[in-house]
Amino acid sequence: MDLLQETPIEQLSFKRVSDKASVPEGSAYHFFANRFDLLAAVANTLAGDFAQAYSKPFPIDTIDTWQDLADLMVERAVDMYRNSRVASQIWLSGRTPAQVRLADHVTDRAVSGFLFSIFDSVFVMPEFPTDSDPFFFFLELCDVPLSISVIEHGEIKDEMVDEAKRVGRGYLSTYLPTVLKKRPLE
Repeated sequence: MDLLQETPIEQLSFKRVSDKASVPEGSAYHFFANRFDLLAAVANTLAGDFAQAYSKPFPIDTIDTWQDLADLMVERAVDMYRNSRVASQIWLSGRTPAQVRLADHVTDRAVSGFLFSIFDSVFVMPEFPTDSDPFFFFLELCDVPLSISVIEHGEIKDEMVDEAKRVGRGYLSTYLPTVLKKRPLE
């Protein structure tokens, strides 16, 4: 992760990682089969950081609608990306190898379940089709405008944060009614 703070993801080699860790390259293969496995492990660690950011307490009285909560989750993701060059490189740069992105989808599904539980703790959620995971697609789709911003501008522009919120609300609205009943405060 230290190397990815300064090294573009496509220039990260297994040898550089081994050297940085002061481990012979041959020994490093006991931990990871290749750089793709290593990057997938980094993505897995970052996913835990995102789940933790999503779960930070928030004043419940500031959340009147599920749309407010969706916007808050986008804002928390944006804060994570803006504060972690590594996360931004892995998920938004467009340079992450396909093998890593594919492995990362498993982690994203776990985070989406966590995100659903946050929504479910605030609102009475409807049943979803068993063959779909709306919160997985919510996470993936919200990243698209953020990724475009990073690729085109080298940073996440505020107007693209607004686009990510629109994308997220628009997609979730295909599964959620306009108004959801709030759960009583405990």
